[in-house]
Amino acid sequence: MSKREHSDAEAYIAGMNNKIGKIASDAHQILIDSGCSSYVKTIYIGYDFNGEMVAALYGHSEYVEVAIALSESYESPVLIDASHLTWRTLPVAAVLKSKADIKMFGPLVKEACKGVLSGEHTVLRDNEFFAAAKRERQEKGIVPKE
Repeated sequence: MSKREHSDAEAYIAGMNNKIGKIASDAHQILIDSGCSSYVKTIYIGYDFNGEMVAALYGHSEYVEVAIALSESYESPVLIDASHLTWRTLPVAAVLKSKADIKMFGPLVKEACKGVLSGEHTVLRDNEFFAAAKRERQEKGIVPKE
């Protein structure tokens, strides 16, 4: 895929502050170097292989959040539950704040791409899962970050 085909994603990243923009750019590069196509929706950059989601990148003021196609049981210091994002096939998200986080992100992308391309990634959450997760967050007083 040519650089031009990622120009919308690069424009999205260019609108971020310098620190977070650099982290988002590095995460974006890892995803496209892995062969993912990119596209921009209003609030995120999506990454896929022939319509099968691999990741969705969100820029925040203090960090970059990347929902990713890994199982809920996959372990990494940068991964959090991503039920607040309501992606049916992206159950966890990497929270990236530094170069060290980016180094941990690369292997996550490799594993996610492998799972999506092989068909081994089979997470498909239903609507009830998200309703229950939302109720649980409300009961615990967890307020979504903006």
